[in-house]
Amino acid sequence: MYERKRTYAEKRAYRRYRRQKNMIIFISSLCLALALGILFGSFLSRAQEKEPETTYYKYYANVRIQPGDTIWDLAADYMDENYESREDYIREVKELNSLPDTDSIVSGQYLILPYYSTEYKL
Repeated sequence: MYERKRTYAEKRAYRRYRRQKNMIIFISSLCLALALGILFGSFLSRAQEKEPETTYYKYYANVRIQPGDTIWDLAADYMDENYESREDYIREVKELNSLPDTDSIVSGQYLILPYYSTEYKL
């Protein structure tokens, strides 16, 4: 019924006790959160691992044009999935070789043709 008044020293000691208790709870929660984050983070990163991307190296072949060859046939032989379309590949071949806008090439002529490979060649 009757509650005794606390002294200043008792109030101070009680506040210090509460601060320490709250600090212990905070640090424990932080450690638990970090441990769970590390634990689940490693599981998630393993689950989200993807196959490593394949590295392609660009090379150039010097090709002699044979009778009957067309630039479209050469594009079919040398281009791969690194080009969006055959037209893109032919456009690059024309720029590399300073060819006119026509698709005609001459037998015996040499053309530089780009291609990609996963092998690194010196």
